[in-house]
Amino acid sequence: MLYRASSGVGTVITYCTNDFRFISKCVEEAKVFSQQVVIVVCDHFFDGTPENRMLLEHTYRAHSDCQFIEFAYFRDRLYSKYHFLKPQDPDWAAYWAATSRYIGFQYLDPDIASVFFLDSDEIAEGGRVLSWLQSEVDIQYEVMRLGSYYYALKPTLQAEHLVNLPFFVQRKRFFPLILFNGLERLGAYLSYNGPKRESVLGEDGKPLFHHYSWVRTKSECLLKGRTWSHHKEQDWNRLVEEAFSTDDIRGIFGTEHTFHTISSPYFDPFEVVIPQKSIEGPFPNVLKIQDRDLFRKQIQNELI
Repeated sequence: MLYRASSGVGTVITYCTNDFRFISKCVEEAKVFSQQVVIVVCDHFFDGTPENRMLLEHTYRAHSDCQFIEFAYFRDRLYSKYHFLKPQDPDWAAYWAATSRYIGFQYLDPDIASVFFLDSDEIAEGGRVLSWLQSEVDIQYEVMRLGSYYYALKPTLQAEHLVNLPFFVQRKRFFPLILFNGLERLGAYLSYNGPKRESVLGEDGKPLFHHYSWVRTKSECLLKGRTWSHHKEQDWNRLVEEAFSTDDIRGIFGTEHTFHTISSPYFDPFEVVIPQKSIEGPFPNVLKIQDRDLFRKQIQNELI
C-alpha cells in the first residue's frame, strides 16, 4: 500500500543514486507533511551514463510505500513537445532535471492542492514544515522559494548565508510547462507572473530545510560532478580535487559563501551505509514510463 496522509500537500522528490545517502531522510521528513510522496528518477544520469541499478533497487525496496516514477532517457530528444534541444546544447542536462519535476507534477493525485518540489539532498524539518503549512502565514503567495541552510563537505560546516532551492506552488494556479527551463526551479519561479515570494522561512524566522548538496566523500563528489545536471558548467573534477587537497572550497561554493562550524548537525549523511549487494524484485511501487506514457497522462489530467 502506498503512503497516504491527509494534508492535501504533495511532495515531488527528484532522485538519482548519487543521493542514496540522503533519500531515506528526505522521504521520512516529507511524509510528516505530505499526503502523497512521488519520487522521480531517470534510468540514466544526465550525462547519459546508466544509473546504478543496484542502488535504485535498494531504494525501491526501502520505500515500498512511496510511488516511484522511473522514466527513460533519450539521447536525441526531450520529453517536452515545445523544446527542441540537442545533446550539444549547454542546457540539455538541465532540461532533463526539469523533466523530472514536470513528470512528478503530472503523476500527483487529483486531490493534491499544493506541491513541494525537492531534490533528494534537501532535507526538511518535517514537523516545522507542517506547522508552517497549518499557520497559513504565507497563504497569499501562489509560488514560493524557501530558504535553506547550506553545507560544505561536512554536515557541520554551515554557510553564513541561506540558499533558496525548495520550490512550493499552489497547484491550480500553476502552469507546469514553466518547469521546463534551463534555470530549473529558479527559472520557473522567475517565469511565474502571479503572487510569489522567495527566502521564505518558518514561523520562528529560521529555515525549514537543510541542503547537503556537496556533503559527500571525495569519490562521490567526483561522480556527482561528472553526472549531474550542471556537469557542463564547471571543471568539477579540478574543483573537487582542489577542495579535498587544499581545503580551498571557494571553487565549488563561490566566494559569496563563508562557513562556520555547528556543534550538532540536523542530519549526518555519512552515517548512512551504502549497500554492496544486489537484491531481487519485484518492485510494484515503481512505474516505468517513456514520453508516450507521459503524453497519455497529460491528456488524462486535462480531462479531469
